Amino acid sequence: MNLPRLFRTTAVRLTLRYAIAYAVVMGLLLAALYWTSSRYVDSQLETGLEQELYSLNGKFESGGLQKLAQAVSQREEHGLQEGRYYLLVGRDGARIAGNLLAWPPDSHIPYDGKVHSVWVEDDIIPGSRYDDDAYWPVIVRELPDGSRLLLSRSIRQAEDLQESMLYLMAFILTMAVLLALAMGVTLGRTILGRMDTISRAAGEIMAGDLSRRVPASGSNDEFDALAERLNSMLDRIQQLIKGIREVTDNVAHDMRSPLSRLRNRLEVTLLEGRSKDEYRDAIGKTIEDAESLIRTFNTMLGIAQLDSGNNRTQWSHVDLNTLASDLEELYKPVAGQKGQEFRLVTGEPAEITGSRDLLAQAIGNLLDNAIKYTPEGGAILLRVKRLEDAIEVMVRDSGAGIPAAEREHVLERFVRLESSRHTQGNGLGLSLVKAVAHLHGAGLRLGDAGPGLTVTLRFPHSRTD
Repeated sequence: MNLPRLFRTTAVRLTLRYAIAYAVVMGLLLAALYWTSSRYVDSQLETGLEQELYSLNGKFESGGLQKLAQAVSQREEHGLQEGRYYLLVGRDGARIAGNLLAWPPDSHIPYDGKVHSVWVEDDIIPGSRYDDDAYWPVIVRELPDGSRLLLSRSIRQAEDLQESMLYLMAFILTMAVLLALAMGVTLGRTILGRMDTISRAAGEIMAGDLSRRVPASGSNDEFDALAERLNSMLDRIQQLIKGIREVTDNVAHDMRSPLSRLRNRLEVTLLEGRSKDEYRDAIGKTIEDAESLIRTFNTMLGIAQLDSGNNRTQWSHVDLNTLASDLEELYKPVAGQKGQEFRLVTGEPAEITGSRDLLAQAIGNLLDNAIKYTPEGGAILLRVKRLEDAIEVMVRDSGAGIPAAEREHVLERFVRLESSRHTQGNGLGLSLVKAVAHLHGAGLRLGDAGPGLTVTLRFPHSRTD
């Protein structure tokens, strides 16, 4: 994997920033812990010296200088093993007892019974090595007879402990930063791998393979969610492109005949002289064919706009009962002219959010088809019914109906059954109904009325106010 590209990923950059911030915070916390532990060790040393001075002072008070000297002598050998040092000197400064070889050269040690930090040379420390000199905690007390008692404690063990703690803290800090960086690089590689997979799929799609989809890892993470959304978008794009291709093919197939007929009529009319009435008749038929072509193109354009989902600007609350009553006034006289019975059934309030014009056009297409394919004496029913989970608009006729095998096919553009070839139409009516239903989130179902056809639009209540 390309390392420069890897370190340009957001994951690695964020990890580096967090690692630096983490190192600073962790360093401050470890420094505070080190300082606190050092202070605790110093406090323990001071407390131990103060307690031991108190104990030895009690020996002097109970038995005088001789008993104090015996107590110091008893402790000095064992004290060497633990790094504890004692020195008892008389009024004249002569050494009486203790394991410290001489008084520290610093003559300014206060005799106040408190712990002070005093420089102790290595030549007065028994068994010392070169460079063992250091600042030691020292406590001194001048006794009533003028003698002086000095207690001190080696800080070598404390220094070793603090040095070990320092190394341990540095190791913890280093390992924590390295672990954070390793996690960042691993996360960056993972994200980069997933992005490369998406990029490869996008490249193949751009190259023309519209069936290609972004693969999902199955981990249900954000990348899988993104892949799902992208695949849904690609399905929609493929569907729209398929629709465009179908429209193009259908236009090339279904428009060729009326255009050729229109051209041939004009050519025949121009072959020889005609009377004024014959010219007017030819021009009138040509205008009718042109208007039919314009209506077909307008319908195709409307379906394309509906399929794209861009026709939502004029939406409002639509009462389907009122809309059905208006359509009854328009189509009932037409049905009556053909000797058909037109019946409207409405009930409870049935209001949805949508485009009144588009809904009127869709339901009007269904009524127009019902009147067109229902024989004289037949019946047509328009019903609006509110159900528990939906609102249904149903158009039923008593015509020839549509075979079950053809009901999905007739919803496609420019599809006309053999039984309807002799009637006027362009095969776009049900396609428009399907597009309007899809735009409004409604289901569209074609059924058998026995005899006749039942077309049902089912609007979910989620579309209501």
